[in-house]
Amino acid sequence: MKVPNFMDRYLRAKPNRRILSVELPIIIIIGVLGEVFSWAKIPWSPYSNIAGGIIIIVGYILHVRCHRAHKQAHAQSKQIEEIVTTGVFSRIRHPMYLSLIIIFFGLVIAWGVVWMFLPFLLVLVLIVMTAIKEEEFLLQRFGHRYEQYMKETPWRLIPGIF
Repeated sequence: MKVPNFMDRYLRAKPNRRILSVELPIIIIIGVLGEVFSWAKIPWSPYSNIAGGIIIIVGYILHVRCHRAHKQAHAQSKQIEEIVTTGVFSRIRHPMYLSLIIIFFGLVIAWGVVWMFLPFLLVLVLIVMTAIKEEEFLLQRFGHRYEQYMKETPWRLIPGIF
């Protein structure tokens, strides 16, 4: 049996805990450092700040809609009994991860520190990798039912793209 490496263990950690304890703080720390050391800013302030705030709100609304459709979203993986295929889940398979990506992108735009894009891109890659790992688990757990859902809902995060 293969011993999981650090990345496998990291990606299998509960996403909400991982995001709140590691990924979001890294983005915020870079933002604070950018303010303290006057790092390069995104142009068009305060319009970019307002746009970032609107993006955060859109991501939050999407996240709330996802939670309404998927009541067991924060349960242990083994406790999840059903594949949610209604609401936003009928269009993309991982709308909660998309909502987090949108929120983080909005935070970067609203804060306005250019260097925040680097940890954002890292978090984006980690979220995509998590979605892929989660699908491996769901295929093992639900088998044919999840395969059918994947056929009916072909896009992971962005319809027509990925």
